[in-house]
Amino acid sequence: MSILKKREDIRNFLKDMVKNNMLDGIIMADMEGLPLISYTAEEFDEDTVSASLAAILSAGEISASDVGKANLSQIIVDTEEGYIIIVPILKQYIVGIITGKDSKLGIVRMVAKEIESFLEKLT
Repeated sequence: MSILKKREDIRNFLKDMVKNNMLDGIIMADMEGLPLISYTAEEFDEDTVSASLAAILSAGEISASDVGKANLSQIIVDTEEGYIIIVPILKQYIVGIITGKDSKLGIVRMVAKEIESFLEKLT
């Protein structure tokens, strides 16, 4: 079953993850960078952000491969105001977890695993 048929369930799950873990948002895209589902506290241009997430992930995978490090698990973009953690999920999706500066990366990693587990159950 396509996860898009479960769009509302996924959006509600992402909403709970954002609210329960004090995140700024979660954006889910396909590997080509097309936005699928998101929940964010602020408005973002989902098309642009999704495309950027895919480009960053692709560059990271190429770089990791070039230095002999396979199976990229995440990319962390660290800014003065917070983080964007980019995670490939189920080899089909990209999840961008947007956080404030005070977020704990261990919690964010746990959130990424919970999202992956939730999506696995839907497929």
